Amino acid sequence: MADYPEKVTFNLEGSPYSLEATRGWIIEEVTKLHERVKLLRAEGQLADETLRAYFTDKRFEQIAESNAIEGSTLDIGETQLAVVRGITLTGHDPSYLADAINLSRALDRLVELARDPRPTTLEQVKELHALILGTPGGSSLFRSTPVIISGSPHEPPADWDGVMSGMDDWEHWSVANAGAPVLTRAIVLHAWLTHIHPFTDGNGRTARAIMNLELVRGGFPSVIIRRRDRLRYYDALAESDVGGNLELIAELILGRAEDALRDLERAATRHQGYDAPQARLRQAQERQTAIWNEAIRLLFTLIEEALDTAVGEMGDVTTRWYDAELSTDDYAALSLADSRANSWLFRIDVDVPGLPNRRFLAWTGYRSYDLKHSHNISDGPSVFWSVPDPAGNRMWVKDDIQSPGVAELTLELPNVDRWLARLPNGETTTLLPSDVARRVATAVVETTAGS
Repeated sequence: MADYPEKVTFNLEGSPYSLEATRGWIIEEVTKLHERVKLLRAEGQLADETLRAYFTDKRFEQIAESNAIEGSTLDIGETQLAVVRGITLTGHDPSYLADAINLSRALDRLVELARDPRPTTLEQVKELHALILGTPGGSSLFRSTPVIISGSPHEPPADWDGVMSGMDDWEHWSVANAGAPVLTRAIVLHAWLTHIHPFTDGNGRTARAIMNLELVRGGFPSVIIRRRDRLRYYDALAESDVGGNLELIAELILGRAEDALRDLERAATRHQGYDAPQARLRQAQERQTAIWNEAIRLLFTLIEEALDTAVGEMGDVTTRWYDAELSTDDYAALSLADSRANSWLFRIDVDVPGLPNRRFLAWTGYRSYDLKHSHNISDGPSVFWSVPDPAGNRMWVKDDIQSPGVAELTLELPNVDRWLARLPNGETTTLLPSDVARRVATAVVETTAGS
């Protein structure tokens, strides 16, 4: 499956197309759809049961609607009978039965091709076209004679050289833009293939199959252009053919992509309890957990360096990192004030000849009421300190007064430039990471020297 970019681009260089003033809203819509697919794939994981149910429901609709654009009169139920049972239906042209069966076979092959992450090539176009037309031999040849597109002023290349030149450019763009957003590729490759019209027959069905190959390869559900879209679809392609403007065809495909994605989300909800709002929360928590862990690691490094400088040759400083980075589940639990996610972070041991040893343990728990109230923030993780129990009843006890410089630290993510701090005397403030490190190191030295 494709790795979806955080910021979607729409690079049309090398293609015959432009977006003119509409680029902004199209990029925004493409970005939203990519984010929804990423969320669904990452959190829902789309169980096999969900995928089987969804594509079983949609398969015959896709075949019926795609063929209907080319004139087939079979409805969805009749298409299913034709494909599954091979029944010749009275009152319909027998060729429509063959078209349904052929497109079904092409869709089977499309799913196999989609498992290959490499960009779409001319050979794949030819192979799918051959299956769609039921051509023996498994691969089609590009046409060498002129064709006329009914109702359109566009004149495709008139001979084999022109077709081949156009398809070479098409393939070059496909390969050069392998990392482009999935929907970008689907829109461009589909419109461009119909523009070149490389075959004598079957161009529309092949172009729609290529569009869906791109989508399925990238983790999207197939798009269905319906028979009721037929005239709008033709007008949109004509606009892209003559003026090179993709606005209308992009608007149609993006609308149908949203329809398909919404149906897939419903299937995931029905079959595996997928909850989009909860999934978005989980995704946000995953990002926050990664940022938190990175910030804690940096803070530990800064504290180590500050301690080495502060203690110098007075004695020895030993630190131990417990490799206890928060998991997303831990972060979520601490955000609900659940202490079961508490974990040790790192330990500081300071040994100065002639003075008692000093030990400090940093650990993660959920935020105190005082820190939340003073900074007007909700629940989440904080760093606290424990020291050896002077009574000897336990190895470690939480002691704000004896904490080294700060009693509690937290971050208001995604900002990692300032730590929100509660000091041993109860005051609250904000500190740079380097200030936290110096404050801890100074307090450790002063506590040791004052023993």
